[in-house]
Amino acid sequence: MMGILVFVLPTNLNPQTIESSEKTGISRTYRSFVLGMSPNEVKDNLRLDNWFNYQGDPDLSLLQRPRASLIDTEGSLFISRCLFQFEENSLIAIVLELDSQIVDWYSVYSALENKYGTPSNLNPNKIVWEDNQTRLTMEKPLTVKYLDRIVFNAALEEDSNRKAWLAQARDEFLGEF
Repeated sequence: MMGILVFVLPTNLNPQTIESSEKTGISRTYRSFVLGMSPNEVKDNLRLDNWFNYQGDPDLSLLQRPRASLIDTEGSLFISRCLFQFEENSLIAIVLELDSQIVDWYSVYSALENKYGTPSNLNPNKIVWEDNQTRLTMEKPLTVKYLDRIVFNAALEEDSNRKAWLAQARDEFLGEF
């Protein structure tokens, strides 16, 4: 006796339904701040956003790299402090130091895991989600970082090249004695 195997597929599935059930790519945006923005765009958005207590530009910057700049501002309610890091006038990192008295580690982790799925790296001090363009980390005590991987990796490579050049220049300088 030969049996017949019948598969019944639900009729309500379509490609859009399947796509929406998959986890999304890592967001390059926090509120109205998007990686790649200029410093002036970030400043304008900070002035309009009640989650931040932005007071304008500081009188002094102590950054060592000339093409790098930083906006450091206090947050309000859930955010204690926020840093916006720029490389050549492009926002490459958003660092949110959260108030652990108001929001807890597990709640933030659960929200990120629900949105982005299983982290690509998980250890007791840092959790990482990433795709080709963006890295999202959650670090202890309670910091969330958005990072433009392409620009950041290029800056790391440039820094490595600069260190190699400096080492070679040092050897040549010492050889002159």
